[in-house]
Amino acid sequence: MSEKKKSIFSRLLSPRAAAINGILFSLLFASIMIINHYLLPGGSVSITRDWVQSNAGTASLVLGLAPFAGITFLWFTAVNRDWLGDQEDRFYSTVFFGSGVLFVGLFFVWAAAFGATFRTYDLYADRFSNIDFLYFGIEFKDEIIQNFARGVLGVYMLSICSHWSRRKAMPRWLILTTQITGLGFVFMTGSIRETRFIFPAWVFLVSVYILILNYCNTQDGKIEGNQTPIN
Repeated sequence: MSEKKKSIFSRLLSPRAAAINGILFSLLFASIMIINHYLLPGGSVSITRDWVQSNAGTASLVLGLAPFAGITFLWFTAVNRDWLGDQEDRFYSTVFFGSGVLFVGLFFVWAAAFGATFRTYDLYADRFSNIDFLYFGIEFKDEIIQNFARGVLGVYMLSICSHWSRRKAMPRWLILTTQITGLGFVFMTGSIRETRFIFPAWVFLVSVYILILNYCNTQDGKIEGNQTPIN
């Protein structure tokens, strides 16, 4: 590894924490999206009273995983922002941090809408002659994750990509991949439902790369200044 890259990664107070939380988030978020796709493979047209009753337990699992996914993503974002240090660009840093927080907020609203759909039926099913409110709940949560949250994630990726490019902290192939993916999220939001799995895959890729660089940095044992290799 070059001295320049070693200097960049030695600034990260907890690279392993960032990478591990990124991996945890990618696994949790992908699992939640897979469960959501499994429950509604055909969208809201799959909703029936029997469907709600038989999948209430699976919905509870989604609600249990969602807070942990949000927390690990915030941790991943915070440690990566610390990486920027004194050289951070305030504009891009604000957009990066703000979009990360906004995504977590939207994701929690998505999870709340998901849970409220099942909870409302469980408590008040005898008061409704039809299940139209269930269609609204499902379409509402899909609108959040399919359009709004995905556009925010595109901004998130483009802002951190700008920092990487300026500091040459990541290889060109990863910067280019991030730019193309981020632009696709911004301008093609809602066009392809499967894109919800692309973001956790990107976080996983970045996290693994950080782990590899941290491992190489530790193996070399040449941390600048009085810093010691991170355990």
